[in-house]
Amino acid sequence: MFFFCVRELKRLNLIKQLYSDNVVLLAFLASIGLTLLILGCALSQYNWWPTFVIIFYVLSPIPIAIGRRCTSDGGYNMRDSSPCADLMWFITSVIVVSAFGLPAVMYRTSVIPVGSMAFIMSANIVIFTTITIYFVTFGSDDSLPNF
Repeated sequence: MFFFCVRELKRLNLIKQLYSDNVVLLAFLASIGLTLLILGCALSQYNWWPTFVIIFYVLSPIPIAIGRRCTSDGGYNMRDSSPCADLMWFITSVIVVSAFGLPAVMYRTSVIPVGSMAFIMSANIVIFTTITIYFVTFGSDDSLPNF
């Protein structure tokens, strides 16, 4: 019995370490993404119009969070298929494509230079990767054990 408790404590400590490492990774990626966004706006001869991409960063997790409630009771699974889940994926896809399309349209209309567009596109990649890692890591309601 004693060895089982020690083994269980080691396992819980390892799980806690893995989750804390993921939180640190997510914070690091989010700070890099926001730094790239600010660089795309704040360098000389750039303007602040691309900061409207932040709206898409805020809106993109909302359909996924709503869709998780519509699918199964055991949390969100990538293989769940329902009309609600399909609508969730569609709305999320529209938001992500819009986040990449807004800087391209701004560049095409000469509102921002090409360097600013490159910074914003790379910020989009990093931020949406961060959001994806969050939902994969903390995907289900019971993903965090009770410590």
